[in-house]
Amino acid sequence: MAAAASAAAAANAGRQDSYEGRSASSCSLCFLLKVVYIIIIALGALTIVLWLILRPGAVKATAVSATLSRFDLAGGGQLLQYNLTVGISLRNPNRFRIHYDYADVQASYDGERFGYDPVEPFYLEKKGERTVTAAFSGSSPVDDGGVRTYGREKSEGFYYVKVRLYSHLGFKVRGFNTRRKSKISCTLRLPVPSTTATPVTTQLGTRCSVDF
Repeated sequence: MAAAASAAAAANAGRQDSYEGRSASSCSLCFLLKVVYIIIIALGALTIVLWLILRPGAVKATAVSATLSRFDLAGGGQLLQYNLTVGISLRNPNRFRIHYDYADVQASYDGERFGYDPVEPFYLEKKGERTVTAAFSGSSPVDDGGVRTYGREKSEGFYYVKVRLYSHLGFKVRGFNTRRKSKISCTLRLPVPSTTATPVTTQLGTRCSVDF
């Protein structure tokens, strides 16, 4: 009887040790999971804080003026001949300057591009403004849809031309250098130019959409 009792006690002790071992292992796993969760939450919070600190405000763009001295169809009505100058004002709302490493301005009519003008690299100073001027002159083929649009808009007295400024830019915020692409789109409502009078510059004040 004493031997049986001793064996039972030993078995109970073994089961107790095994239970305590599993319990300790379970507690260690729970602790490890808690640490992982805390790290994930801390990294998420840090990311949000950095995003709020480093997030730049989008550049504000306005098409301020345009001179359309020629915009007519030639070559049997399938060739658009044009002479257009556009001024686009850029305003930087941020407390750091932005370097435009590359920029070009493209003009399109009825969904088809007809003009292209590269822009010299420039800086947009912090809290500063700058006007980018693009000039388009030449001729471009027009499809049947463009011819119909041209006839309708000429009779209405206004042409609708879309101008886009594409750029690669960079800036530095709190020690972080950032580079990105940007697109600015402006839809211009331009009066049909007179064939006899001196070209007139139209003051626009047209707000442009900015993909910054």
